[in-house]
Amino acid sequence: MDDFTCDSPTVDALARRLSEPAGTLPPRCGPAGRDFGDVVIAGPGEPLDFVAGSLVLAVGARGPEAAAMVAAAGAAGAAAVAVRVTGVRLPAPVRAAAEAARVAVLGVPAGLRWDRVEAEARAMVACGAGPGPDRGGDLFSLAHTVAALTHGVVSIEDAAHRVVAYAGSGEEADELRRLSILGRSCPEPYLALLRRLGVHRRVRESDEVVPVAEQPEMGARRRLVTGINAGRRPLGTIWVQEGGRPLAERAPQMLRGAARLAAALLVDHYFQGDARARLASREELSHALLTGRFDAAALAAHLGIDPDAAADVVAVDLREPPGDIARADAGRAEAAGIMSVHAAAHRANALVVHACGQLYAILPAPAAEPAADPAEPLLRWAGDLVATLRRLTGTAVQAVLAGRADRLADLPDVKRRGHQALRLLARTPEVPVATHTRLAPALLVRDALDLLAAAPRARFPAVAALVAHDREHGTDLARSLLLYLDAFGDVGAAARRLTVHPNTLRYRVRRAVALTGLDLDDPEHRLAAALQLRLDLAAPDRAAVAFPRG
Repeated sequence: MDDFTCDSPTVDALARRLSEPAGTLPPRCGPAGRDFGDVVIAGPGEPLDFVAGSLVLAVGARGPEAAAMVAAAGAAGAAAVAVRVTGVRLPAPVRAAAEAARVAVLGVPAGLRWDRVEAEARAMVACGAGPGPDRGGDLFSLAHTVAALTHGVVSIEDAAHRVVAYAGSGEEADELRRLSILGRSCPEPYLALLRRLGVHRRVRESDEVVPVAEQPEMGARRRLVTGINAGRRPLGTIWVQEGGRPLAERAPQMLRGAARLAAALLVDHYFQGDARARLASREELSHALLTGRFDAAALAAHLGIDPDAAADVVAVDLREPPGDIARADAGRAEAAGIMSVHAAAHRANALVVHACGQLYAILPAPAAEPAADPAEPLLRWAGDLVATLRRLTGTAVQAVLAGRADRLADLPDVKRRGHQALRLLARTPEVPVATHTRLAPALLVRDALDLLAAAPRARFPAVAALVAHDREHGTDLARSLLLYLDAFGDVGAAARRLTVHPNTLRYRVRRAVALTGLDLDDPEHRLAAALQLRLDLAAPDRAAVAFPRG
């Protein structure tokens, strides 16, 4: 199945997804073309009060219990029910119950794991085709991002220790995780252990990431956990279990950042809001703040940020090759999720915005800056982010520290600096991260050349004639002169860049001076010649010399 195919969430479509790669469709009956808007896991005897329009995964229901659950789910308004089957057909009692309740039923063969059924179904709902709000889709997306960043197996629980989202390799999940997923909550013996260790108290009182040692007798590997809190109100926890390899070194920081992002999603989960609609609105407001489309103070109030606060801006370009637009959009969305976790781990109330084909992190400045250069920790953060994105995207991702906006109203100017600096940085793909301060000279030269290009009267005619002479005669005097000027008269260095003998370069410079009448002892002559040469020489030569290396 193409990763970017968006099927309508129906039992028929889910059966097709689950048939891959074996190619055998699971058995089904009833109105299998009806959309479901959510996915609910329930066991025999559990109340089905909130399953209207949903797909009910009847975990643990066999024989008469399966037929009874189909009947109860249909009576509660469920769109569909999935039950475990041992053969290639649904049992007759289940088919009869489905017909009577007018509900679709999907048979889950013995070799098909429940977690895959749920993951596929939630992915279809999260794709946007379902009629109801997807209150878990964004939590699942966040869990997948954290699993990729930490190399672990992730689960997100609400305040009642119920599992609301999870991600990571099912093969690496320990027995405790399997019990938690199938039972939708953490087993009581492990909860009792956590209470004795004071883990719950610690994660509810702070943003501490607490390690929990391996417990072989409970089938539990080593874990990290942190609280998801809204002020003093605990909303839940986010866990990462160590799988087949050690957790990433920065796993605690990633977990802390993910918890900050999960808080808003769990608020929606509790109050049955549409998380996607709220996040889209927040994205639109953040974009308007970055681009200056609306009043900054009003937007800041909506986003919960002090309008007078300073904020650092980091601009990121994935450097994706041109091609499939859908894949590029999906790649940026995935990168934005990764960047959001990194940003939230680094600064509270961080925002990540997509604009002009690039990603921008708005990082509200802490109240008191450390005595050391504040750019240093930001450079380290950007370096870690770029390294992660390069590893996960396989592209030559680059980032620029665009600078600090003293007030949120100044963000559009800083954003423009970042956009321009990323264009310059593209000329040296081996440089992962740069600062706008470092690029300022190159930006100044570029702006000056733009002004000169728009003012055809401002020219150095003799140098322009030298470029024309090269084109007519096939010589390389102009470029040799420019590299000689760039090398501050260092013949050896310029000759190495040209891959010619130093005497050859000396001859070319003398010839260029003779043709143009340049006075190389005059600083204004040197400056004017360098500008004119940059203006007239064709890419890539002009681009290469306009950007400072190193």
